[in-house]
Amino acid sequence: MNRRRASAALHVAAMTLAVACGVEAQVPATGAAATGAAASGSDVMVKPYTVECGRDPEGERTQCLVDGGTYVGWRTFHAVCHVCHAQDAVGSTFAPDLLARMRTIDKATFMTSVDEGLEGQVGVMPPWRENPNVNKYYEQLWSYLLARADGVLLPGRPRRLPNPQ
Repeated sequence: MNRRRASAALHVAAMTLAVACGVEAQVPATGAAATGAAASGSDVMVKPYTVECGRDPEGERTQCLVDGGTYVGWRTFHAVCHVCHAQDAVGSTFAPDLLARMRTIDKATFMTSVDEGLEGQVGVMPPWRENPNVNKYYEQLWSYLLARADGVLLPGRPRRLPNPQ
């Protein structure tokens, strides 16, 4: 297991343990708060997602609630992208782990890669610009994958946060 995966696994385990013990989760080590803002020096980077994880009232497991856009990103990813990149974007034998990639690319590179396709070391990701099931949801895919890569959104199906009144 590489360092990033080990670190992410440790972070998820710590959050799960904190939730199970009734302790509020701390801000992730990356500095990205689950509410969507991260401070780095004097700059403030606003994250495109809102994620709230806690104990599922209907069971004993941890459940994450996400904003509408991030939820649509999850649905789009699991309808189309997971076929190659695997459930929860962890990669497969022929497509990369997108969580690791999301930590190294900027939004413009992501948008271009999804729109125009990408030739990798193992295979080729097709361009999605002509597919209406994907091309309308680039922003939502970005939100979902960034929340997963930042470690604030746990694997599995999230639920939608209630719409703000």
